Formats: sequence, structure tokens, C-alpha cells
Amino acid sequence: MKKIKILLLLWLSFVLTDNTFASTIDNIKVIDNNTIEMTASNDVNFSDTYIEWDIKVLKDIPVSYSSKDVNNAKKILLNLWDDLIANNSYSLISILWVDWNIDFTIWDYLKGEIINEWLEEWDEWIEKINIIDSRTIELYFTSDVENDTFEFKILSEVPTVKLISNWNNIIDLEIKENLEKNMDYILMILALEDKDWNKLVFDEDLYDFSTSNDLVIDNEEKEVVLASAKDEKIEDEWNINVVASSIKEIPETWATTWFLVLLTIILNVFFFLRKKILI
Repeated sequence: MKKIKILLLLWLSFVLTDNTFASTIDNIKVIDNNTIEMTASNDVNFSDTYIEWDIKVLKDIPVSYSSKDVNNAKKILLNLWDDLIANNSYSLISILWVDWNIDFTIWDYLKGEIINEWLEEWDEWIEKINIIDSRTIELYFTSDVENDTFEFKILSEVPTVKLISNWNNIIDLEIKENLEKNMDYILMILALEDKDWNKLVFDEDLYDFSTSNDLVIDNEEKEVVLASAKDEKIEDEWNINVVASSIKEIPETWATTWFLVLLTIILNVFFFLRKKILI
């Protein structure tokens, strides 16, 4: 009976240990501007036909400078190392401070003021952001910023296409929009299953990686379009064209008006020349 109890305890210990064991991602290698190779620990085996997954690739835009406004205690100024890109969504995340985060999107042009639509009347959060240019952002909070030390991250999601494996512990993640050279990225594993459809548990969910200056170009590099201010002159010309195109017919009174204006000009010229001759 004693031996049975010992064996039972050993079996329970094995089951509990097996269930709580966390796998690891041992290596992340950027194969080219379109492919990321991830090597999991040896206990993992992926299917070569179908893998259930949810993995995000986030572009990490470092904040080069952040400072509290001397005249407005609710305002912080941020400067970025890299430019904001047109037609991209971003997440601004506070690291060392309270959890005051905000998501925003840059479309074809920079939008000056972006209001936090999720803000409730009683919330202490980011009230709005003001984008000065592609590297400068002003943050406005609902209450005074008391801390003097803070850190922010700005992340932009890079769309992914598919995940494949050759029935081993290595998976290749295909990127839809190409990776950029000399750029920092974050790989976020939200869900990943092995060949037996078991949901894997990792000791970490976030992994940092970077691309080099000699990144292999497998697919044609996507043109990077920096977000810029809208050209007011172009907009005014467009408005004039719209107004002009909306006028289908010239009123009959316009012909009379232009005739009188032309007659006045001719008479003025005539009297001017006559006066010069007499002199």
C-alpha cells in the first residue's frame, strides 16, 4: 500500500510539473524583410499543415525626449527618434508612470488635435494629444502631472500574413508590409498551439528584436510615406475648383456687368491718353 501511495505521489508530481512547464522562444532571426524565423524550445513540435496562432509584430518608435511643460502642469511634450507614417495606427503607452495610454491613427495627413474618445467625465487619463509634426507630440492630461520622471513607448502594428513550419520546433512568420532596416520591433505572442492542438504557455509573451542595415530584401521594399501637414494652398485651389465646377450656367446679368466694366476701362484709357496729348 505504501508503494502505491509513493507511485501516486510521483505521478501527481509529474502531471503538475508537466502542466505548469513553460516553453520558451530560444531564438528570433530576421531572414529577410518579409520573414521572421522563431525557434521554440525542444519540447515543442509544430504542425506542417495548420497552426492556430495569434502573433503580433509591433514597430517600436523610441521617444528621444520627454518633458513636462513649465507653464501647463497637465501637458507633456514628446519628441520621437523616428517619423510617424501615413495611414498607420499607433499605441502610446506609459511605462514608468500610471497606466495612461491612448490609441490614435494617422491617415493621409497629420491631424493636429486628437481627442480621447474613450475618456469618461470622471476619468483621470489622457484628455487629448496634439501632433505638431511627424516627430513631435503634445500630451494633455485631465489632471496635473505630479511626477518628474516618466517614460513612454509608441508602438505601431505591422500586419502579418501566415505562419508555417516543417513539423519541428521552428516557425516562419510572413510579414505583409515589409520590415524596415535598422529598426526595433517587438514580437507579441497572444496564442500559439503545437501539432496536437495544445495551447502553448511561454515564460515570456514579449520578445524584442531588431533589423540590421544589411537586411536581405526578399520582396520589393514598400515606400515609406511620412505623415505631413496638409498643403493649405492645394486645399484652397481644390475648393475653388469645386465652386467653379458647381456653377453650370453664367447668369445673363453677368454679361451686362462685364460689358459695363469693359466700357469703363476703355473710357478711362481714352481720357488718360487725351490728357497726355494735350499736355
